Amino acid sequence: MILTRKIKLHPSFEQKNILMDTLVQYKMCIQHCFQVGFQNKITSNSKLHAETYFPLRKKTTIQSQLVCSARTRAIGVLRSIKNNTKGKWNTKQPVVHKYPTICYYKNCCSYTGMGIKLSTSQGRIEIPLVHYPFIDGEWKNLKPTCQLQYKASKDEWYILALFDVISKPKTSGNEVLGIDRGIKQTAVLSNNQFVNSKHTRKIKSKYSHLRHRLAKKGTKSAKRLLKKISGKEHRFVKDANHCIAKMIINLPFDIFVLEQLSIRPKKRLGKSFNRRLMGWSWKQLEQFLTYKAELAGKKVEYVDARYTSQKCSRCDHIKRSSRRGILFKCAKCGFQLHADLNAARNIKNNFFKTQNATSILGRAISTVQTSQSELCSA
Repeated sequence: MILTRKIKLHPSFEQKNILMDTLVQYKMCIQHCFQVGFQNKITSNSKLHAETYFPLRKKTTIQSQLVCSARTRAIGVLRSIKNNTKGKWNTKQPVVHKYPTICYYKNCCSYTGMGIKLSTSQGRIEIPLVHYPFIDGEWKNLKPTCQLQYKASKDEWYILALFDVISKPKTSGNEVLGIDRGIKQTAVLSNNQFVNSKHTRKIKSKYSHLRHRLAKKGTKSAKRLLKKISGKEHRFVKDANHCIAKMIINLPFDIFVLEQLSIRPKKRLGKSFNRRLMGWSWKQLEQFLTYKAELAGKKVEYVDARYTSQKCSRCDHIKRSSRRGILFKCAKCGFQLHADLNAARNIKNNFFKTQNATSILGRAISTVQTSQSELCSA
């Protein structure tokens, strides 16, 4: 399994200037490829290479591999424009980010004992990097590629290193946990555990109110603060999802079952609710659960999300009116339960039903194949 780790670099003052010069030249290469590719509607790597490679090699002092890396970055954006405009190209020419990430191929970078050697506008330089304790055992599994990032707000340089981490062997157990994700309750588990999102919603509401006030002002300082709080909110939610995913994966279960969700509303649900809905980070939590489960030798499975909130987890009766707010009361058998917990149990039950149906179908196919082989031999 490939994991990306963000590692801080410790360049000297002189090395910082060299890295910045490399970044400026790399940015110029991307922008030149954007200009040529957009004006001539080029999405072919080889065609754009023929148009831009030699002019860029004359204009810059960076290694040829970095020129090719910049062209590859540009091609990805140009292809997206062609697909999004259905080949009409009726949009503005793309502009490079102020500080783009530099993609290094294996010929442009190499790891040493205490640092990393990077190709720059002034040849290769070796830069010390931070050895974090939590990745000490993974250095031997480093991939020979990386990305270089510059964080302007802190004047710091980072590399995004790829590690080939060996996952634990898959567990042979069959303990299943159903997980219902929501806005008010981040996750409700079929073992009666609730992960409340009250604190997360409070922080998001605070930032939403602050954004609204700053947007009204419209001053330069307000815009700078808007950008700053956006990053803070994003990091807070990401950290919360990491903690929740870790807690769930550490539970004594082997299979974690989720719904296949889609959050596109089919009707107007109100401005406030739609804002909370679009700010719901259910997909990020799903991604964290998936990769943490793989590392732990466990599995994440998915079931159809239809009727999980309307069906009784005891008698399987489906009726929309059975759910009233946070309470579920079955219209047929009278069973009462917290609506989200009932949904989590339905997710778990649906997984077992799917598995049983699959095994029955497998046995039926096996029987038919055996019968056919017997007839052929006779």
